[in-house]
Amino acid sequence: MSFKPEIVKPKTVKLFELDNFEKLLKGLNVATCMLTESHQVVDEQSVIRRLSALTLNGPSDGNCCSCCGVGPFDTRAQQTAHYKHHWHNHNLKRKLFGKAPLSLGQFNSRQDDSSVSGSDSESEEPSSNPASDLFAAATRHCKAFFTNKKGQVFCIYRCILHHRKEELSTDGDGSAWVERCERLIIPGYQRWAVVMVSGGHFAGAIFSGAVPVVHKTFHSYVTRRGQGQAQGTRDNHGSAPRSAGASLRRYNQAQFLEHVQEIMASWTEDLVGCSLILYRAVGSTNQAAIFGKNSPLNRDDLRVRPLPFPTKKPTYKEVRRVHETIASVEVYDTMELFQKALIASTAKSTTKTVPSDTSIEKKKSTPSKPIDRAKSRERTPRELPTQIMSSEDEGPCYIDSETPVDWIKTLSEQSKKGVITNSRKDLLNDCNVPRPISSESENEVEKREVKKKKKKKPEKSEEKLVKKPQPQKISTNIKKMWKLISGAECTSLETILEEFEVNELEAACNTQDPADGNTALHKAAIAAKPEIVTQLLTAGGDPCVRNHVLQTPYSATPHVETRVAFRLFQGRYPDKYNYAKSQIPGPITPELLEQEKERKAQQKRAKRQRDKEKQIEKIKTNKFLQLTDAEKVKTNNLRCFLCGAALPKVPFEYNLYKFCSVTCLQNHRNLRPLKMSA
Repeated sequence: MSFKPEIVKPKTVKLFELDNFEKLLKGLNVATCMLTESHQVVDEQSVIRRLSALTLNGPSDGNCCSCCGVGPFDTRAQQTAHYKHHWHNHNLKRKLFGKAPLSLGQFNSRQDDSSVSGSDSESEEPSSNPASDLFAAATRHCKAFFTNKKGQVFCIYRCILHHRKEELSTDGDGSAWVERCERLIIPGYQRWAVVMVSGGHFAGAIFSGAVPVVHKTFHSYVTRRGQGQAQGTRDNHGSAPRSAGASLRRYNQAQFLEHVQEIMASWTEDLVGCSLILYRAVGSTNQAAIFGKNSPLNRDDLRVRPLPFPTKKPTYKEVRRVHETIASVEVYDTMELFQKALIASTAKSTTKTVPSDTSIEKKKSTPSKPIDRAKSRERTPRELPTQIMSSEDEGPCYIDSETPVDWIKTLSEQSKKGVITNSRKDLLNDCNVPRPISSESENEVEKREVKKKKKKKPEKSEEKLVKKPQPQKISTNIKKMWKLISGAECTSLETILEEFEVNELEAACNTQDPADGNTALHKAAIAAKPEIVTQLLTAGGDPCVRNHVLQTPYSATPHVETRVAFRLFQGRYPDKYNYAKSQIPGPITPELLEQEKERKAQQKRAKRQRDKEKQIEKIKTNKFLQLTDAEKVKTNNLRCFLCGAALPKVPFEYNLYKFCSVTCLQNHRNLRPLKMSA
C-alpha cells in the first residue's frame, strides 16, 4: 500500500495587500527549520578521536572495509564480492543517514527478508534527528519560512527576497532574512516586472502593486506546428532545411529578436524604477531577445531573477497568473500544520505509488501509439436486428422498435402501384398505425413542461423586484464647480473651494456625475487644466476613483502636461493616496523633468543640424550633375559622374570618368553616344 500524506490547505495573502501583510509581520522571526546551530570550534583531540574511529582493525594497506569493519581480505575476489553484497550496500545507506552499521549476524536476523537491498531501511527505523531532516527539506525548498507573534507560519518565494548569488546566512537568529522580509512593505518596492519569451511568443508587463502599468505581447511564426522545435534550433543541430517555409521562419526569427529588443529598449525608463525583474527565457536564442544589444537588462543585475516554477505559453493572462503566484503568501495557523504540509510536499517526489487494478486497465485501454488517420479503424460491434422471412417478399426483412407493424403489406401495395421507397418516414406517414412512444420519451416531455413552467415563474418575480433607481441629489455648489472646470476661462478654483466646509470638501471633490461617472478630478483632467488638477488633489480628490468606463483621472486625459501634473504631485506627496490603483506610472521631480526637456531639445537641435547638412549636400550634388563631363573631370570632385554619390576608395572608371558602381558605369556608357550626337 502506498502512503498518502495528509493534504493541508493554507490561507493565502497577497503581498500587495499591505494591510493584511503588515499584520503577519508583527513579531517576525525566521522559522527554526531554516536555522542551523552556530559553528563549533573543533580541537585536535576530537579530530584524532574521529580518525581512530574510522580506522578499524589497525593500519592496513587498503584491503579492509571501513564501513562494515571487515578485513583484511585475502584475495581481490573476496574484496570485490563483499562490496557487491547486500550487507555492504545496506550499511552504506545507514551511514548516509547517520546510523551505526550492522554486523553480519544482525543483518541476517532481520525479520523482513524482502528488504535486503535496504530500500525500506528508512521506513523501518525512525529518523534519529528529525530537526536535521526538516532543515534539509527547508533549505532545498524554493520558499523561505517565517513565524510571527501569533505562532503562524508563512512562506514567501526566495526569488523575491534575494538573488541566487546572494547567500544569506542561516546561522544565529536569521536577522538578514527578517530584514529582507520587512523590506517588502517599503513604498515603491512592489513595482515588479515579469518578462517571458518562448517559441516565438513574447509577453511582458510592469506591475505597480496589483495594477499592470505597462504590458505588451508579441508573436511570430518561428516554430513549425507539430515539430516542437524552433527553426534556429533545427538549423544548429544539423543540415539546415532549404524550403520556403524554413526561409520564412528564419526571417521571422530575426524580426522577432529585433522587435523584442525594441520593446525592451522602449521600457528603459520604466524598468529603472522596478525593484524586481522576473524572467523566463530558456535557451540562448530566447535569452538573446531579453539580454541582447540595446537591452536595459544586465545578467549581473541583482534585480534580474529567473522564475522558480514552470510556466505555460507566454501570454498576458499567463504573465498576470505568474505575478499573482509570486505575490502569494501561504499562511499556516500552527507549526504542526506547516510541518505536515512540508513533509507532504517532499513525500510526493520520493514515494512511488503502486498502481491499482483500475489504473492498469486504463493504461491498457489507452493506445500507446498516436492514431493514424490514414488507416481504417475497426468498427465497434453492434447487436443485429431480428430477422423475419415474409411470404410476400423474396428476401429477409429487418424490423426494430421504430418500424410500424403493418409495413410489409404497405410496401407490397406500393410496389404494385409502381411506387418504391426505402424511406422509413414515408412508411410511417403512409401507415395509419401510430408510432409507439416509450416511457422514456414521456418522462422527457413531462420534464420539459415542468422546466418551462419553472422558467416563467422567476421572470414574473424578477419584474416585481426591479425598482427604478433613485436619482442622486447633487448640491448647487458642486454643479457650479463642475461648470467652472468645464469652462474655458477658469484657471483656478480657490474661490469655489472656499465655499465648502472642511468636512464637505473631500466628499464634494469625489462626487460622481450620474451621466458619465466623472468626478471633478476627471473633468479637470479631460479639460487639460493641470493647475486645477493639482488644487483638487490637494483638496482631497482621489485619483483612484473610476468612472462608468472604468477610467481613472490619469488614464482619462490624453494631454501630456496634465499627466505630468499627476506625477509631480505623487513625487511631492508619495503617501497621501494609494497610487497603485490610480494607474499613474510613477513619481517625477522637477529636476528630472528639466533634464528630460533638455535632452529632447538637444535631440531636436541635432536633427535640425542633420537636415541642414543633408540639404547642403543635396544642393552640391545637383550643381555637380548639371555640369558636363569635361567640366566634371576638371573639378576633381570625388563624386559619381552619373548619380553624384560619393565614390568608394577604388572607383569604377573608363577613360577619365569615375563611378560609384558598375551599374552607373554601364548606364553612362549607354547614354553618352546619344548626348554626343545631340
